[in-house]
Amino acid sequence: MITPNDIATKDFKKVAMGYSPEEVDIFLDDIYEDYERLYIDSQKEKPVPAPVPEVTPDKFGALENMIERTLLLAETAAAETKTAARTEAEHIVNGAKVEAEAILQEARMKAYAIEEEINSLQSRYELMKARVKLMLYTEIELLDQNEIVAEKEEAHQNNQ
Repeated sequence: MITPNDIATKDFKKVAMGYSPEEVDIFLDDIYEDYERLYIDSQKEKPVPAPVPEVTPDKFGALENMIERTLLLAETAAAETKTAARTEAEHIVNGAKVEAEAILQEARMKAYAIEEEINSLQSRYELMKARVKLMLYTEIELLDQNEIVAEKEEAHQNNQ
């Protein structure tokens, strides 16, 4: 059987006046035979369309009733699904609100504890600051007294 590639790559010998007519005719005959066989085979394989059933008014009415019932069932199912979805959404929202409130309460408690610790640290800071000031004042007083004593001793030694 000739393939499309055979047709695309076929080279005819050139003669003085062009291609060899005999080769061209033989090649065309081969193509004709192959494609004729393919055409006949494809005609045999075509399915015969099934006859369209006749629709009577009774069948049409029954079909119409069945479609109406199906639509009614679909609407009912959609409404039930919608209601169930709303209920579930409300439960999810309520659960989220409870969880959010618990998180907020915990955060408030932590903030209060941190505030208490800050107040305690500030009190300790103020106490330490007061103690350091007192120690410094005492040291300054001692230094002043030592200076006075040293001046008196120096004056006393100079007088002698």
